[in-house]
Amino acid sequence: MIDPAVSYMWAEVDLSHLWCSPHPAEARRLFDVYGELTGRASGWLDRLPLLHLRQLMALIAMYDHDWGSTEAVRALVAPFRTR
Repeated sequence: MIDPAVSYMWAEVDLSHLWCSPHPAEARRLFDVYGELTGRASGWLDRLPLLHLRQLMALIAMYDHDWGSTEAVRALVAPFRTR
């Protein structure tokens, strides 16, 4: 795999781009093995959608058509909203 957007930041941020983008069910093995090899703290897969929030907001800011990012952000933050 070649990552065209290489960065030197927290690995889970990069992984969130892969996890939260459409991928085949078989890709789950990549994430499971990565977690085993790197000793990720429990719940790291659960954090990936929240880490992906920055990418979703960037899509909204950069493009007129957000490819569903607005709805994805609403769904992501819904559990944190108080009414």
